Amino acid sequence: MDFNAILEEKHSKEITTYIVNEVGDSSEKFAQLIQVFTSESELITQRAAWPISYLGQKHPDLLIPYYSLFIKLLNTPNKHNAVNRNVLRAMQNVTIPKEYQGSLLDVCFKLLNSSKEPVAVKAFSMTIIENLAKIYPDIIPELKASVSSLMLNASPGIKSRGNKILRNLKK
Repeated sequence: MDFNAILEEKHSKEITTYIVNEVGDSSEKFAQLIQVFTSESELITQRAAWPISYLGQKHPDLLIPYYSLFIKLLNTPNKHNAVNRNVLRAMQNVTIPKEYQGSLLDVCFKLLNSSKEPVAVKAFSMTIIENLAKIYPDIIPELKASVSSLMLNASPGIKSRGNKILRNLKK
């Protein structure tokens, strides 16, 4: 399967769905998609990020070998925001292996508190931090402070997610 050629041709929900179905739960095909995702082409990287996020939701075990790569990418400046958005979307509902939790917390707080990140990146970062706060309750005050500060001038999407997270933290 030549994912690069498919992604060069067009970017659509239909193409994303086709790639997700083609990869399925195959770690070999997912590795091929990751190779395309980490290519030199910003356009191809951006387009490959979308099916990766869906595959991470459907088959979270496929992500396991790539956590260090994803964290490195999240920490890389000046890339298309589709990378952060889709990597974080894929990681927001998975169990993060212990050896990556600290690094992921650091980058998620950085993205959450950045004035440059789009709404979706902030929302997914909040969810990941909330999930990790169940393991590390010491971070709850910092999460509450970050969310409360962010909500002062936030979009409706951030306010909605922020209010939900603040309610969950009170339980």
